[in-house]
Amino acid sequence: MSRLHVYTVHIDPSLPHPYEEARFIEEGFNWKAFIFGAIWALYNRLWLPACIVLAGDAIIVALAATGLSGISLFSVQLAWHMFVGYRGNDWVRDKLKKQGFIVADIVTGDSLLRAEQRFFDRYFAARDNAPAFT
Repeated sequence: MSRLHVYTVHIDPSLPHPYEEARFIEEGFNWKAFIFGAIWALYNRLWLPACIVLAGDAIIVALAATGLSGISLFSVQLAWHMFVGYRGNDWVRDKLKKQGFIVADIVTGDSLLRAEQRFFDRYFAARDNAPAFT
């Protein structure tokens, strides 16, 4: 049995066909943000979060210079990167909100493809059943 993923669907209402440019952001932990940190943030053009991640990493390097034990330093670094991993998708959602995107729906699926299919099935079903105003 596969795991069910939850996605928020963001659209830009200023576009003529906003649903064609829908963005799907998964809820939960972001492994790429956890592993790559600031590089992931820069790749996604998240400038402020990239600075925050770099500052956190710099603080951890400064802690290493104080003679903190290896296991303590590893624990602090792991906790920091866990925080980054859990906040990563929220940072992407915040960026989209600042760009004028709105949350159009929340969908689930065992993969991104299934979630997209479910969203567009609902969208086209609602659009086709809407009363025509002539």
